[in-house]
Amino acid sequence: MSGETTAEQALRASNLLLKALTEAQTEFIQGHEPHRLFDKLLSVLLRLTSSEYGFIGEVRHNPDGTPYLRTNAITNIGWTPELRAFHDRQAPQGMEFRNLKTLFGTVMTTGKPVVANMPAVDPRRGGLPDGHPPLRCFLGLPFHSATELVGMVGIANRPGGYDDEVISFVQPFLATCCAILQGLRSEQRRQQAEEEVRRSAASFRTLIERSPDAIVLHRDGKVLFANPAAACLLGHESEEMLRGRPVEELVQPGNEFAFAELSSVGTPHEVKFRHREGRRVLGEVVTVSLPFDGQPTVVSIARDITERRQVQEKLLASERMVSLGTLAAGVAHEINNPLSYMLSNLRFVDDELAALAEAGETLSGERGQEVRDALREALSGSTRVRDIVRDLKTFSRGNDEQQGGAVDVRTVLDSCVNMAWSEIRHRARLVKDYGDVPPVGANESRLAQLFLNLLVNAAQAIPHGDLQANEIRLSTTHEEGQVVVAVRDTGVGIPKENLGRLFDPFFTTKPIGVGTGLGLSICHGIITALGGRITVQSAPGQGTTFRVFLPVAACSEQRGPEQAAS
Repeated sequence: MSGETTAEQALRASNLLLKALTEAQTEFIQGHEPHRLFDKLLSVLLRLTSSEYGFIGEVRHNPDGTPYLRTNAITNIGWTPELRAFHDRQAPQGMEFRNLKTLFGTVMTTGKPVVANMPAVDPRRGGLPDGHPPLRCFLGLPFHSATELVGMVGIANRPGGYDDEVISFVQPFLATCCAILQGLRSEQRRQQAEEEVRRSAASFRTLIERSPDAIVLHRDGKVLFANPAAACLLGHESEEMLRGRPVEELVQPGNEFAFAELSSVGTPHEVKFRHREGRRVLGEVVTVSLPFDGQPTVVSIARDITERRQVQEKLLASERMVSLGTLAAGVAHEINNPLSYMLSNLRFVDDELAALAEAGETLSGERGQEVRDALREALSGSTRVRDIVRDLKTFSRGNDEQQGGAVDVRTVLDSCVNMAWSEIRHRARLVKDYGDVPPVGANESRLAQLFLNLLVNAAQAIPHGDLQANEIRLSTTHEEGQVVVAVRDTGVGIPKENLGRLFDPFFTTKPIGVGTGLGLSICHGIITALGGRITVQSAPGQGTTFRVFLPVAACSEQRGPEQAAS
């Protein structure tokens, strides 16, 4: 299109343009290299508009929002060998132009066409570097999507300049360039998304493989994937040895539920695993459902708590020994009293029997009655000693998990009272308010440790000196399927700022050397392990009440509370 054009020439030019645009769109769909495609389009545009040189570029933006141009195709107008070589190297990757005080910069800042048929005196010009080919006229045309400026075309040096006829003629060209650039952007976004997915998957796999926690993916009861930590947890040389195995083979009998039931938030299941070498392995398992390979999959995450449990058991034993040490003097006194009168009475019986034998008297007389009374007192004392020793044995024996069962909390409370009596007897009256309650599912020795700690704390919270004014009350109730044991004292109470820290390890308000700060923390651990909970109410000068909520033993739930209490 140069000078005056006839209708036939215009039709021929339109057909050529349409053919070129169709070929460009076809090549784009076929995945040809974008820079070669735009090079062809620019060549066709220059030929049909009789222009000397030009460019097709995409409008991009800096972080501050200002636009700049990145070329998709540009004529090599280098006026030195070095510039031409630079063009050949950079053009395929795109060249960037950021100076907006130019004719093409005006197109980007306004979003409107720029026609400059006398650029030398156009106020929008930016000037040309020395040696640059002459610029006799310029046409800059933007192309837009529905929402933004996508790019622009710049052509120069058409004989006779540029006018509205040329602008109308190249509109299909602009639309094609816009569509191709938008397609390229979409493809780039797709590739970026795929790359992000790939990187995310790789990162996720790395996270799983390097996780210190055992992770097992399974579906329909079969292991699909296991990480190295899972193989190590179960004593296998590699995770490959676990794939395809039934999930039930990974755990001890009766623990299959941990891999089958989805976990609620923050409530892991405690599971006994089946180690290849028969070692004891205990874990906490959280089970969730996630898509894997496009199908719902169960993911079980297990943390090895074997060592932690061993430490906890040592702490339990240590705290038990601390409690025994605290009570040792009082228990010795409790045993010494009945032993003293047992020995005294037995000596009296021995002397009296010898005297009766020498005198030839029988036991039916007055002296015989005294002997019988002394024997009854000795028997009572021995029973007292037996009970104390029995209670100490219950308290001090190990916490074998297999010893758990149905336990009567009232019996355990009575045993704890026997052991703590030396702490209680000179401080407060003891009141037992036992309601009928079913057995709880627990370990007797752990319950003894729990209640003994609460009793001793209650006693130590009451100063010496006013036995009748102070009280320690033990009560048992059955509330909503739980057995509730309350230990209430009329002691000094606990400041509000300390209530939230009572169950923290090593926190204590007792003087140095009197308490370790582990007692209530261990109590909390015992109750939690049994599936129960503990609450505390207290205020300075108003005493303290601990309430322990324990689950009813399974057999008791099945029989009903009335039968269980009978």
